[in-house]
Amino acid sequence: MGETPQAQSFKVGEGIFGNIATINMMRKVARKRTGHPAVQWFTRNILLQYAVDSQNFVDESKAVGDFIKSNVRYVRDPDGIEQLQDPLTMIENIGRGVSQGDCDDMALLIATCLLSIGHQPKFRAVRYDSNSGNFNHIYVVDYDKNWGGPSVRIVLDAIMKRQQIGFEVKHLSGQDFSV
Repeated sequence: MGETPQAQSFKVGEGIFGNIATINMMRKVARKRTGHPAVQWFTRNILLQYAVDSQNFVDESKAVGDFIKSNVRYVRDPDGIEQLQDPLTMIENIGRGVSQGDCDDMALLIATCLLSIGHQPKFRAVRYDSNSGNFNHIYVVDYDKNWGGPSVRIVLDAIMKRQQIGFEVKHLSGQDFSV
């Protein structure tokens, strides 16, 4: 793959400012990696593996989300340290059968893959705790439609291992962020 992809560890501010800093970093990395040949190859192979029909954009989203959910083990970041894995690292580790990451790693990979095939995903940051001003979780939502069909909101939360892709945990509040 040429360059050596790595995980980045960084300390972010507390609360919502730390959340926004992480989302901005994710947005930057997704846009940087979306045109990489390994990302495009990886994503197109998912569509082939799931036998997604041409121009079935809703099923493209679901296939990418389901593949990441099925092939990346959920692990938490160390307390107080935000780690963000490069999508190229995750793709390489999926190929080796050893990919692991937390919600932002999986959301970043899903968003990067969807961008590479023309989708415009959003990061969805949510709060579960009313006593916290910061977001507790992040995943991807994609608003798309198939030819002639209605627009559909597609939830791609890859850490929900016991649920089908599309499942969304009830939360107190949330916000969508453009990728």
